Amino acid sequence: MEEKVCRGCFTEWESGNEECPNCGWRPGQNTDELFGWKTGDVLDRRYLVGRIFYVSADRDMAVWRLYDNLLGTACFALLIEGGDRGKLKDAAANIQAGRRNQCEIVVQALKKLGGQEALVLSIQNVHMRPEEFQRLIDADGRIEEEPLPEPVKDTGRKQALPPGTCLASRYRIIDCIGIGGFGITYLCEDIPLHRLVALKEYYPAQWSERDDTYVAVRSSDLLQPYRYGLKSFFKEIKITAKFMHTPHLVTIYDAFEENDTAYMVMEYILGISVGREMRTRGYKPYSLMEATDILFPVMDALTAMHDRKIIHSDVSPGNIMVTDQREIYLIDMGAAKYNIESQPPISAAFLKIDYAAPEQYQTARQGKSGTEGPWTDIYALGATMYYLLTGNKPPDVLRRLNGEDTDLSEGLIGKLPVEWIELIQKTMELEPANRISAVPTLRELVQKIQ
Repeated sequence: MEEKVCRGCFTEWESGNEECPNCGWRPGQNTDELFGWKTGDVLDRRYLVGRIFYVSADRDMAVWRLYDNLLGTACFALLIEGGDRGKLKDAAANIQAGRRNQCEIVVQALKKLGGQEALVLSIQNVHMRPEEFQRLIDADGRIEEEPLPEPVKDTGRKQALPPGTCLASRYRIIDCIGIGGFGITYLCEDIPLHRLVALKEYYPAQWSERDDTYVAVRSSDLLQPYRYGLKSFFKEIKITAKFMHTPHLVTIYDAFEENDTAYMVMEYILGISVGREMRTRGYKPYSLMEATDILFPVMDALTAMHDRKIIHSDVSPGNIMVTDQREIYLIDMGAAKYNIESQPPISAAFLKIDYAAPEQYQTARQGKSGTEGPWTDIYALGATMYYLLTGNKPPDVLRRLNGEDTDLSEGLIGKLPVEWIELIQKTMELEPANRISAVPTLRELVQKIQ
């Protein structure tokens, strides 16, 4: 039977039913109205209002279902009569105290929507019982507010916004923490929620320049690639948002447009990349146990992505973050894509020569999508495994394609048990058809030889 999307809770339901089995919405009926909001409203040209999810006994608090067109996700908005920001901040602190290290509820933002102060939330179980939600916002405990760092002294980097700059009236830049080919990442204070966040700005250095706070295209002939890159940035935002509740993947909180460009607001992970950690170790190889402690969480993250037909396309030590508590995160969805759709390939210039799979270069050369899939991430994962266990970068894939350095075992013999050498060879086969093709299979093989 044909599926359709409910306009009350934004989940799919069989169109033959008279009403949504999840929230009771019926086309043309069951319209809720409270605090000036109504089912079917569009707020700030971004949020579609669904049905009310929760109302307190004295009707001074309500939680509305929303659909966020920018992130491409269903979410919720908590409203309090009178728009008391203090009470909304308390509710945010209670939710975070109640969930601790779980991914069940994400506090996304505290901002004004449709004339109301609203706490925007993402709830993993969109059909959570209202009484269960009530327990979360009534959790006994507050997250003690710690002083956040002051903006650093302006480093004078022309392309980066200066510390102290406020974006979207909510995010105060503390420092610039990363500059890449297509973007600048800042450490920011989320002012209403008094927390640290990472904020990524679309800023392709080769096509744009800073004009005060605004981002301007360098010349008219660069306008088309700039716009294509911006479209890809919005795609990265939507792909990242699909994994808001997935362990070992960075949580996105919000996104917005300003300064003639776009910004993505994410969870701030205090830690360093595995690549940088390897350098601080003096390139001392990780033990087998240390390596698997890093690789297993990455495998879990990739499995979640592949289950949604999305490949990461840029797995490498530089995109694996490790915190002081040894928590592992796979970051950067900038190259991620659906492996079931046709789209322009990434230029070979942006591929990591030591970790990109052979088919990625072939795709770039041919100018059209080719044979990429989950096995593409497995090649990069095998190359990462090679690096972690030897302290040496894996063989250059272009040299391998040209018939050089084809014997991977030369760099592994004497450093690893035979079983591990054979496993790495299976992950880094040049031909995708000869390679391990699924992450769960790889995980099972690693577990057997641990």
